[in-house]
Amino acid sequence: MQLKQIKFSRFKGSASEWSVEGRPINGQFGQWLELNNVNLITGRNASGKSRTIFAIRHIADLFSGDVDLSRLHALGYGTAEYQLTFNSDENNLIEYFLNFENGEIIQEQLIENREEKLNRTKGKLWYEGLGDYLDFEVDRDVLAISKRDKKQHPFFEKLHSWGDRLNFYRFGGQLGKNALLKDINAVTLSNEKVDLKDGDEVTGIFVKAKKQFPESFVAAIIKDMNYIAYHLNSVDVIPLKNFPVTAYGLAAYEMDLNHQTDQQEMSQGMFRALSLLIQLNYAILTREPSCILIDDIGEGLDFERSQYLIELILDKFKNSSVQVIMTTNDRVVMNKIPLEYWQAIERVPNKSLFYNYQNARDIFDDYRHSGLSNFDFLKTGFYITGFEGEEEE
Repeated sequence: MQLKQIKFSRFKGSASEWSVEGRPINGQFGQWLELNNVNLITGRNASGKSRTIFAIRHIADLFSGDVDLSRLHALGYGTAEYQLTFNSDENNLIEYFLNFENGEIIQEQLIENREEKLNRTKGKLWYEGLGDYLDFEVDRDVLAISKRDKKQHPFFEKLHSWGDRLNFYRFGGQLGKNALLKDINAVTLSNEKVDLKDGDEVTGIFVKAKKQFPESFVAAIIKDMNYIAYHLNSVDVIPLKNFPVTAYGLAAYEMDLNHQTDQQEMSQGMFRALSLLIQLNYAILTREPSCILIDDIGEGLDFERSQYLIELILDKFKNSSVQVIMTTNDRVVMNKIPLEYWQAIERVPNKSLFYNYQNARDIFDDYRHSGLSNFDFLKTGFYITGFEGEEEE
């Protein structure tokens, strides 16, 4: 199942309001943001790139039960409005609306193929086994989806599965570089499910994946790292060198070196790439993710490796059912990813307005004949004004 459309607003109607929308049509705001299978969110600093994918991450966490509204409220995210459209694997269209204020739900509604299945305001919920609605009531800080039943409410199960299978990585962050294992034997196949939403469990993920997929996992990591010009003979988890206590971390044996480089010694760029590829390959081998969010893709990598990493990600997922949503402010990444995957942001007061091939096709098509780079498409603001803006200058 993929997220096809989104409108999102925090603190609607207040001075602190911030909204995600598609570009205005005929001067009218409030348009849907249309998403593709592969999406690159670009924009100037403070335009809303990271905030947008965090909004998607938060609704996924609510669907999966990884957080609740009281937790979001404590973090300052307790007032928001979501309007979402999903396209399921069976080509079912699911529309979901959620509005909560100060950690309490004001509105929750679900429509599947134009048939209303949930209306929280009316207290009505559809039961498949009965073929009818029944009255229901849950606490005001609890989503109705939390009461899901696979037989009676399969539409809830689809949203839960999407949220549970979403992966999130902050490429510009640590991605587990400071997270170590005290006991390598404590990681077993019977451990609780691996968290692929924070990126900090990479060492434990590697140990578990190596046990679970002894023939394929490490080989896939080495192949991918070689593709992005980190030429490795092996990858493993070993006791860290020169560490005051026994602790285990990732280590790579590079072909042009005669010793292993552990994660303390790795450059930040190399470790980020290794961590991301470990977690992506584990996600693919265990169960196909629903959506992959990568913030600041390419950050810390040199020109060549940044290009190769983008090529690798596109090759892995562009023809799959996995949806990829990445953000970047990097010229190399922008120039590498075709414009048809772009989601370019115009920042206006209280709003991040998204321009893409669906809602600004004429402008995108015109730019193909300009001879300029993808980066200049953003830098010059062409994606907003097209050739009309150039004439006005």
